[in-house]
Amino acid sequence: MVVPPPRTLLASLGFAAAAALLLPLPWLTAPRAPVVLVGTGPATRGEAAGQAGWELAGPVTTTLLVALVVAAAVLLAVRRSGAARVVLVLAGATGVAVGAGVLVGRGASLPAAAAAVCGAAAAVLAALGLPAILAVALLAAVVPVLPGGPVNRAAPDTAAPDTGGAAGPFVRVARLDAAAAVAVVVDGRAGVVTAGGLTVLDAAGNAEVLATTPDGPPERASIIGAAGGRVVRWSAADAVTVTGLDERDPVAVTVHGVSAASPLGADGTLWVRATSDPPGTARLLDLAQRDGEQTADATYLPVFAIHGPTASAAVDVATLLPVGTGAIRAVPQEAGQRLERLSGDASGHTTVTLLAGGLDATCGLTRSGPASFLPQPGPLAADGEGGVWFVTGPAPDGRLARLGPDGELRVVAAPLPGVASSMVVTPDGEPVLTLADAAGPALWRLPDPAAALTDLPAPAPGCAAPLAPLAPPVALVPVSRTGRDRLGIPLGADGRWASAGPGGEIAVVAPGGARTPVGVRADGGAGPVWPDGSGGVWWVEAPGTPVHGTAAGTDRFPQLRQDGSELVPDLGGRPPLLVTATGAFRVGSRSPLPVVGGRVAGGVVRADGRGWLLADGGLIALDGDHMLGAVIDPGDRRADTTPVAVQLAKGVAPAALALPRATVALDGAGRAVVVADDVVLAVRDDGSVSVVAQDRRLAALPVFAAEGGLVAHDRGDLLRVDLPR
Repeated sequence: MVVPPPRTLLASLGFAAAAALLLPLPWLTAPRAPVVLVGTGPATRGEAAGQAGWELAGPVTTTLLVALVVAAAVLLAVRRSGAARVVLVLAGATGVAVGAGVLVGRGASLPAAAAAVCGAAAAVLAALGLPAILAVALLAAVVPVLPGGPVNRAAPDTAAPDTGGAAGPFVRVARLDAAAAVAVVVDGRAGVVTAGGLTVLDAAGNAEVLATTPDGPPERASIIGAAGGRVVRWSAADAVTVTGLDERDPVAVTVHGVSAASPLGADGTLWVRATSDPPGTARLLDLAQRDGEQTADATYLPVFAIHGPTASAAVDVATLLPVGTGAIRAVPQEAGQRLERLSGDASGHTTVTLLAGGLDATCGLTRSGPASFLPQPGPLAADGEGGVWFVTGPAPDGRLARLGPDGELRVVAAPLPGVASSMVVTPDGEPVLTLADAAGPALWRLPDPAAALTDLPAPAPGCAAPLAPLAPPVALVPVSRTGRDRLGIPLGADGRWASAGPGGEIAVVAPGGARTPVGVRADGGAGPVWPDGSGGVWWVEAPGTPVHGTAAGTDRFPQLRQDGSELVPDLGGRPPLLVTATGAFRVGSRSPLPVVGGRVAGGVVRADGRGWLLADGGLIALDGDHMLGAVIDPGDRRADTTPVAVQLAKGVAPAALALPRATVALDGAGRAVVVADDVVLAVRDDGSVSVVAQDRRLAALPVFAAEGGLVAHDRGDLLRVDLPR
């Protein structure tokens, strides 16, 4: 074998070193410069993202090439020409494979990559021999698929193409650097929104940065969504701004006074709630309807909904996905969740249609959406044919499901390859999801959804779904507003409520706003308080000291040496009962004997001394400190957590219901009422029990036994609960 002279090896070393020195230079520049979204002004042109050769090659290949060049230089310095020749061939082959892999993988002519290929090829040719030819062939096949190799990298800090991953019918599109990424579709291309901006992927999985948000909050994405060449984002804590995705678009529309916003609909519609709006209000912001630079208050936007639905929970725009002229949402309920479609009329009234999700867990998944039980739906998405995609439950048992416009539910038999956090559907009907698995977050798609979906069985004969209404709804009448007070507990049906001030101060706030201090908590906290029936309040301080506060001052009672922090309000002005895991004890009694034994979950005592306690899954009646007996007795079903409406639908009598989630209070006439899930039971003094109301809103709102009636708390608003006559 002919050994090249040392000066030829020096030339080979120079060519290989040149290829290595090209790695820090930009090898790839994005085809377009992203726009920069800062403040409330129009989008400005940024610099096109570029990637150095070492970023495209990856750390393993880069280290290998540099190490081979250094090793060759050392071997030449110690006059080991034969070994140096082999190492130089390997270095040149590595450089060729790196550059060629980038050129082929990117499908473009990249000058720096081409120069690296030429330099590396020259290094090989300068020390050419038969073993070198074999090394070139071997490394050219191996290097592109090394970890972080040229076909596996994209723009830094966005998404790394990874089309080789698959799990059943799902295909991994890209690995994500940001765990909080949200899937989006822009101009038919799938992408993600992160704290750094908006990135989309082409058919080959290469990332293109469309917009950057350098002044956005680091903990979350400021961009809400993009549609029709425009993007909407949070520009302040209470303001959203609409700008273009092209620096030539001069639009900069800022809406102030926004307290909440929905995801952006595919039609470019955003639902928002103004800071001064009452609960349940939803206003519409259409990204395409405004041009130029404008500033407006959210209250000037058109109203979609202002009168909340009576058959479901109040409208919360943050939970809605705009679809066409309405929206869809997932709403928690007593058991599992339900999917609903919201529509409105010109007067602002909201109509709710149940799409899927019953209360009976024994139904499972069926072909009927309303009859199916959904333990925990994940992110929602809508396709162009009117179908709704969602995740049926938590990992690892969750399935991707589609509810057709005809109400038929179908699922993908294979489980999702991770925990879903967001989902969109491309114009051609492919779901795209952000999923987190053991290897980290990634962007996945379902390439052939029609083939992946399978049919479900019909509802079983014992399935109690859907449920017919049992009684008329209640009326929720606003009586006061607590705003952001950290206590905000209602005390009276007239609108009085308890407020927590600085230093542990407790005050009673009148409907007109007058504030009357009634004491200071020694523990400085803002725990629950209860009305005393005569304008004052009770609370329990750690480690369990009952305190009575009035305008005249506070009285602290001896600790009963029982582990309890909940009280049963006595609206007759007497000391209340302390609720514990072993019974209810009278505050102020000298001997801590329980008035009622067993697990007590709450109750109320009327001014005449008649009381009712929730105990061991049922309801018992009291007269003073004497127990009269069980009023609602579930018997051996005390631990039954089945929703009350399902129990009634399956034939359980009102007096035999299990009450896993309930509040007992008094109505305006002093009659005892039990709010159990969404059902209201009336309890008469003779012990008879009947269903008097049913309202889905009650299952989502905390309700309180107040002086003069029942009061619900809805995100800073106090609502008197009026029962139907």
